[in-house]
Amino acid sequence: MSDKFPDLIDPLLFAERRGALSGDIKIAQFERLADSVIDDGAAVNVSIEFGKEGKRIVIAGHIAGVAGLECQSCLQAMAWPLDIDFKLAVVSSLQEAKQLDDCEPLLLDGDTLSLIAVLEDEILLALPDYPRHEHNCLAHNRSEDAGYSATDSQTKANNPFSVLAKLKKTGD
Repeated sequence: MSDKFPDLIDPLLFAERRGALSGDIKIAQFERLADSVIDDGAAVNVSIEFGKEGKRIVIAGHIAGVAGLECQSCLQAMAWPLDIDFKLAVVSSLQEAKQLDDCEPLLLDGDTLSLIAVLEDEILLALPDYPRHEHNCLAHNRSEDAGYSATDSQTKANNPFSVLAKLKKTGD
């Protein structure tokens, strides 16, 4: 884990000190995200600022980088740019969350917060459900495979009813 990004933090302490963190985090450190990407050796650049707006703790930040995803159309690797701005307000109840208007709620259970989990959530929310290339990758791949020709025996499927067709012809 990065020395600049501790996993568990006290958001109140960071907010009172107006703390800020910045640096690179390897995608492999995000357990749930590592399963979704092809190259977990890549890193994302993160900058986070902690502060207070009134009595509310606010965490604002930016995540930048590139995630290597698998295109769901052609199953080839593709680069997905990450350029994520976020602003979270720490709340302790759903009632407080409903009162927010310019921040997303971050429900805090206890005194500490997993900073890595918060960053991972923001990245996962920014990823597409079904990543696909912007171009029609299936048509592109077909044109590359146009030189390949299959023999008739490979393209014809065995019909399980062909035996019945022979019986019908002999029975007539």
